[in-house]
Amino acid sequence: MLYCSGLVLALFFFSHSKAQVDPCATTEKMVPIGTAGEEDMLRVYENIDATYMNKSGDALIFPTVVHIIHYGTIGDISDSQVVDGLRIVNEDFNRMNTDTSVTREYFKPFASAVGFKFVLAKLDSNGNPTSGIVRFDTSATPHPEPTDSDFNNVKFMSHWPAHMYYNIWLVISIQGGASGYAQYPGTNFTYGGPWETWGIVVKSNQWGTIGTSSADGRTGTHEVGHTFGLYHTFLSGTATCGSVCDTTGDEVCDTPPARYDNSYCYVTDNTCDNDTSGASSYLIDSIDQIENYMSYNSCQNMFTEGQSTRMRGFITSFPILQGLSSDSNLIATGLLPPLSVNEKAKGKKIRFSVYPNPGSGYFNVDIFGLGYEILYLTVCNSLGQEIMRLNKITNRSSSNYSFNLRSYPSGLYSVTLHTSTGVSSTTLIKE
Repeated sequence: MLYCSGLVLALFFFSHSKAQVDPCATTEKMVPIGTAGEEDMLRVYENIDATYMNKSGDALIFPTVVHIIHYGTIGDISDSQVVDGLRIVNEDFNRMNTDTSVTREYFKPFASAVGFKFVLAKLDSNGNPTSGIVRFDTSATPHPEPTDSDFNNVKFMSHWPAHMYYNIWLVISIQGGASGYAQYPGTNFTYGGPWETWGIVVKSNQWGTIGTSSADGRTGTHEVGHTFGLYHTFLSGTATCGSVCDTTGDEVCDTPPARYDNSYCYVTDNTCDNDTSGASSYLIDSIDQIENYMSYNSCQNMFTEGQSTRMRGFITSFPILQGLSSDSNLIATGLLPPLSVNEKAKGKKIRFSVYPNPGSGYFNVDIFGLGYEILYLTVCNSLGQEIMRLNKITNRSSSNYSFNLRSYPSGLYSVTLHTSTGVSSTTLIKE
């Protein structure tokens, strides 16, 4: 890591005509390809179960590069619009969106701050400075269907290494008329694919809320959810409601099974009656969760704890996803300064946690581990500048620090614990 040495809210929901074309072209399900795929999918679910039992909730930072696919001046959106689109995605994934209050009371206990943060990279894969925004001039238009010859065409024209960067492609249009589509994680599934093309494709007029945008910017939030293993909350049109909740709809039990997309934002709709079957979070047959980001409508304002667990489970399942938010990759992509101290701590395992993370001001530190003396704790900003140093703890039995960042700007910070045998660091998000 970074070592800094140097049912009340119907009035808020409006009916909208159902679009003639699905807003998201991402296929309904990941289907394993052959035996390897089946084994891989089993491993995914095993890890999801493990994550559910041992969910850390640590904030995960993903170095991001945005490819603006334009044709001359058409679609060549501003950097400000790119940043605004990322703002919306980050607010939604951390439940910092301004419309959390319109989540219906019935579903508020299940709402989750996932803790993902997407930040524009500052270094390219050669170590050169970058804005994290790339422009590529072409008349090519992508097609979201894997069987089409134009499938992912623009992705191969401009992409950065997927083991280092989360790739986003903003395009003028998508064949078939969808607003966006995404690639599920992993290569052994239909609608998966090579890691080089993992990421999201979104029409530029659906990205952010400023500039050329004509939308609320949440197509991005929806598609990012797909890339970490989330399905739509509803079934395909010809399917039945199924049986238990974890094999129905999005296979997440705190999003009630739904058969239809409910793009009209009808707050009383209940399109499936198996909501209490299996490992359900609900004791009664429940209304559809139209406010979920993985639905099709303008009522979206929440992810659930179950969805957060599923996404973190997929990250656990694939080393390439774990590596994206690793300390070494954050350093390599310029989001954290280079290491200046040996992090191995001479074989002594130094562990500590900072919470809440994300948080808005006051933070607490819990320290674990034995065999070393605690010297001091430092807090650094995203430029590697030390902004705070807390002195040695004299009473080891009360091994907690606390500090206040309320007067500091929102962003990424690193917290480093210095001990007699080495150092250990973690990142936090100040909201």
